[in-house]
Amino acid sequence: MNKRKFPDLFYNPISMAGALIALVTFITILVLMLIDAIWNVLPPYFGIITYILLPSILILGLIIIPAGALIERKHWRKAAEAGIPPLPRIDLNDRRQRTAFFLFSTGTLLLMLFSAIGGYRAFDFTESVTFCGKICHAVMRPEYATYLQSPHARVACVQCHVGAGASWYVKSKLSGAYQVYAVLFNKFPRPIPTPIKNLRPARETCEQCHWPQSFVGERRITKEYFLEDSANTRWTLDMLIKIGKSTPGEAQRPPVHWHVTHTVQYLPADSTLQNIPWVRIVRSDGKSVIFSTDNNPFTPDSVKKLTVKTMDCIDCHNRPTHIIKTPGDAVNDAMASGTIDPALPWIKQTAVNALIPRYTNTKDALDSIALAIDAFYKDKYPTVASQRSSDISEAVASLQNIYKANFFPYMRVDWRAYNNNIGHENYLGCFRCHDGNHKSPDGQVIPNNCETCHIILSQGPELQPQVNLSGVEFEHPPAGIGDSWKGGLCTDCHDGTQ
Repeated sequence: MNKRKFPDLFYNPISMAGALIALVTFITILVLMLIDAIWNVLPPYFGIITYILLPSILILGLIIIPAGALIERKHWRKAAEAGIPPLPRIDLNDRRQRTAFFLFSTGTLLLMLFSAIGGYRAFDFTESVTFCGKICHAVMRPEYATYLQSPHARVACVQCHVGAGASWYVKSKLSGAYQVYAVLFNKFPRPIPTPIKNLRPARETCEQCHWPQSFVGERRITKEYFLEDSANTRWTLDMLIKIGKSTPGEAQRPPVHWHVTHTVQYLPADSTLQNIPWVRIVRSDGKSVIFSTDNNPFTPDSVKKLTVKTMDCIDCHNRPTHIIKTPGDAVNDAMASGTIDPALPWIKQTAVNALIPRYTNTKDALDSIALAIDAFYKDKYPTVASQRSSDISEAVASLQNIYKANFFPYMRVDWRAYNNNIGHENYLGCFRCHDGNHKSPDGQVIPNNCETCHIILSQGPELQPQVNLSGVEFEHPPAGIGDSWKGGLCTDCHDGTQ
């Protein structure tokens, strides 16, 4: 009596191997899904293995089963065995076939159920921060490390890089397929370029949270700087940024976010959008005003053939999350917070100089930073080195943390790799248009005076308890530098190392 529950065609080495692969993989997936449901913190590759790799192996095993049966059937035909029907007969009156049909149907339903769950979890995993930031550790490390320290650290990557909707999801996955190839075959650029082309409009991403109509009034910002002298002289700048439209009690004035509530168009002369010689403002009545520089390469005829860019959030806020601090800013912040003691002589200049070199790897960088700081004080200030060794060690540790958070030698990433267009101190930023050189044919000029965007409340060695709400004229530290700074742009002198 034949006790086999399935047709004889399936009892061949190939089909049985496929069945074994499918069964073992299926059980493994169930166990891993249970682990995923119980534990929240898991290794970054867990999701790849559970919801992408193992299901692929399971499907392969299931394909092998009928493939083996087809191969076996060919062998039977070659042996010219009599009674082989051209196609399998299904007869539910046959107990074996009825059992096989029941097991196949039940297995198919279970597989469909778990495939739906697994498919959703696979989709969910590929949309996660872990997938974006940790799967390609070395390649995406700069983006992931800076993301964790950013104002958007609790916003998933896809909410900004993809946004809602099926079309952009498909576009992102197609783009991601090439990125996988680039990583596997080491074809990716170092550093990874800032996405500019084919970027989704900010109105469909940023403005889902940041609503322009809610931008009202000013935002107060207090910045502390330390000069590069032996006393690390402190200089505090307390100011208001004109974020939004005027409140009812204020004099009417254009705010910083005027650019997104009006139509501003431009043509860049370079791929990084740093050289903008042509700007067009379209007024509410439909009339437009064109501003251009003396070296504008665009003629009226060439403009008609080009795609004019319309300004949105990302044109200024191009590093809203992956913020890489300059050595000067990072050291200023550390000294202001006390992790680097400003009382250590020349620490501002020494610390910045220790961060500037292009080290080949992180370990050498951390060792070199420690050696540079220790050697400076042992050579120049031996008494300070012996009496304040703990403060020096804390400064070294702080500098090493700054390096790990802002410098990534493998990807050739530091503050020099990316321009930050918000502001104008170390990068052109606002001065790409507000440089005083963009003029219209009738003599209008895009303004570049400080009062256009700021109200300086106070400035000096310390934060003032009383401020001037009408604003004071900017004074460039150190005191006594005079008006020499007024003849150019901040970036003529500032490169991130001050």
